[in-house]
Amino acid sequence: MNALHQQFVAEARELIQQATDDLIAGEREGLSDHRIDRVFRAFHTLKGSAGVVDLPPMGLTLHAAEDVLAAIQAGRLGATADVIDQALACLDQVSAWVDDFEAGASLPPQAGSAARDMAENLRRLLAGQGAAGPAPMSATHDTGPAPPDWAGRLVNFQRDKILREAQAPGTVLFAVSYEPRATCFFDGDDPLELMRRIPRLLALHVEPRDAWPLLSELDPFSCNLRLQGISGAKREEISNVFRLVSDQVRIAEIALPKPAAGAAEDDGTRLLQAFMEEQRHMLRASKGSEDLAGRAGSAARVSANALRHSGRVDWASRIEESGAAAISQGDPAPLISVLDEALRSLAGGPALRSGNGGQEDVHLNAQAPARSVSRGLRVDESKIDALVDLVGELLVVKNGFSHLAKRAEGETGATELARAIRDQHGAIERIAAELHAAILQLRMVPVAQVFRSLPRLVRDISQRLNKNVSLITRGETTESDKTIVDLLFEPLMHLVRNALDHGIETPDQRRAAAKPDAATITLQASRMGDRFVVEVIDDGRGIDPAVVRSKAAERGLLAADELAALTDEEALNLIFSAGFSTASEVSDISGRGVGMDVVRATIERIGGRVSLKSRVGAGTTINLDLPMNIALLHIMVVDAGGQVFGIPMDAVSETVRLVQERITRIKNNEGFVLHDRVVPICSLAALMGLPVTATSQADVRLVVVTEVGGKIAGLEVDAIRDRLEVVLKPMPGLLANARGYAGTTLLGDGVVLLVLDLKEILP
Repeated sequence: MNALHQQFVAEARELIQQATDDLIAGEREGLSDHRIDRVFRAFHTLKGSAGVVDLPPMGLTLHAAEDVLAAIQAGRLGATADVIDQALACLDQVSAWVDDFEAGASLPPQAGSAARDMAENLRRLLAGQGAAGPAPMSATHDTGPAPPDWAGRLVNFQRDKILREAQAPGTVLFAVSYEPRATCFFDGDDPLELMRRIPRLLALHVEPRDAWPLLSELDPFSCNLRLQGISGAKREEISNVFRLVSDQVRIAEIALPKPAAGAAEDDGTRLLQAFMEEQRHMLRASKGSEDLAGRAGSAARVSANALRHSGRVDWASRIEESGAAAISQGDPAPLISVLDEALRSLAGGPALRSGNGGQEDVHLNAQAPARSVSRGLRVDESKIDALVDLVGELLVVKNGFSHLAKRAEGETGATELARAIRDQHGAIERIAAELHAAILQLRMVPVAQVFRSLPRLVRDISQRLNKNVSLITRGETTESDKTIVDLLFEPLMHLVRNALDHGIETPDQRRAAAKPDAATITLQASRMGDRFVVEVIDDGRGIDPAVVRSKAAERGLLAADELAALTDEEALNLIFSAGFSTASEVSDISGRGVGMDVVRATIERIGGRVSLKSRVGAGTTINLDLPMNIALLHIMVVDAGGQVFGIPMDAVSETVRLVQERITRIKNNEGFVLHDRVVPICSLAALMGLPVTATSQADVRLVVVTEVGGKIAGLEVDAIRDRLEVVLKPMPGLLANARGYAGTTLLGDGVVLLVLDLKEILP
């Protein structure tokens, strides 16, 4: 895509989201004048943008939606649920087309028919508003052999010519009726030029749409024409000519006329005659007026252009000369005289040329509202990622400089040089940290961009389930790394769908439980230190631990004695197991046991944790605890089996030193009690297949307590070296698929450090 198309896609998605938000909020709180104006402007801007990138089906659909919104603005139509449904469906269709356009720079072949169907559905909403006047012309093309009355008149007028043209095998004739808007000139439209572009135009008729007013009351900037024609071209060719004004055109297939003798051939001369007659009338009306020069110049120019286009170059030159004479003499008589001669000559003159050459006019709406200038700067995400990589390399160098500073101080003592190196290291560390923080800030986006996609989901599903549910969002301005915010959509979607389907009761059930009919789902985002926390809270029926245990026993997730030993909190966490569901039946919304498993897997993949609290009859709260960004990782560097490893600090609860008396053997494993919880001990060296250091009864054992996926374990290590902030690199080459490793980083002394993925290595 070129830059214009990329800008269109980005702005279209913003406008679609804004209009969706306003429509849903308006349905809930009422469509105020300000809000309906915002929605109308969004649709109007989308329509104009679709015209600029030449997407007629999108323009047709949005124009029909504009008519509906205009009726709401004028008070002729209420913002009912049906109206909101149709407006949202229109936005859904436009959003799908934007995706298609981004993927292939065009719309699918069926876009035209889909646009016409959507436009008809929208305009049916206007049928009951009691508006007078003709219904808007549909872009749906009439079919069938019976021509409309106006088409029949055109066929009779040019019967011989049409019949000769129609003799070719497979020829199908189409009648075209084009009623331009009164403001079409301000839109950059030229009705006569559009009709001229129709291929194989066999007949043409121009008439006033409404009776002409008195000349003194005539508005020359208002179009009052109806243009009709017969063409032997294909429907697609005709539609392409009117693609920017498709809502103002009707195309009807007609039957072939029967032969008739004696019909005179016109070839468009009548149109030229009528056109020049109007110029002559205008000049005679201007006799003695002060604006003669403007009228004479205009009449001479347009008449000469029309004659030159019809092949009458000599007459065009004479008209231009007489026009100059009329202006210099201050008298229109010379120009009127030549016009009279030209009109007399046209009676038997050569035929007008027909064609469809020329460039399309750019369709601009002079009445479109001015677009506000964005102060934001769109930067490709890959450029920011490149900056993050570079500053990551800077951090590695900074860590290496720290190692050199320690060596200098150790080898030379507290000399002046060693102190200077240490001071410069401190300055570099400060600058690198500030630079890294500033670059990471470029990737920070508000969680509002994922929250705002959920009100529509709540509205649609609650209507399907006949539940009255309102969605409350808090902390929308809380920011996190763009990658994390983008990955949040799927988990939040599953959580909200489950809350709607399983958590929220029906209105009858809520009344029986002495609850308000309207249930509430709350999405809440906040920062807690260097963590990003999102909570999904509902005031539904809650989750019964006994039901969870029963379903877990049915599916054989745990043995009966293990289930009985679980606390209620541990039992509730079983709902995150793969394939687990408390639903009694599977619906198209939920119940297959994959949603909650996806939630936990997605959140843990980006270094987060999921926890759940629920009270029967009171509701459920699910807490997503996430890092602020995934570009920077806090790790603990440990020794085990003669090797050095990194452990993500997100998984570390605490470190403890254990004397042998605190360690108990449970079956074949060792463990200890910490804060009233039994913690099994695993040797990190043994897990990594390395030699295990022998210990005696007198030795104190160093254990790193970790918690991953709801399971707690103690990793026994030989030593803890350091705690670092590092930029994690994925495993390269053949090691890319190695299990148990989250990635690599460089230590200050140049050693490559393997950072462990504890979910993979813990038993």
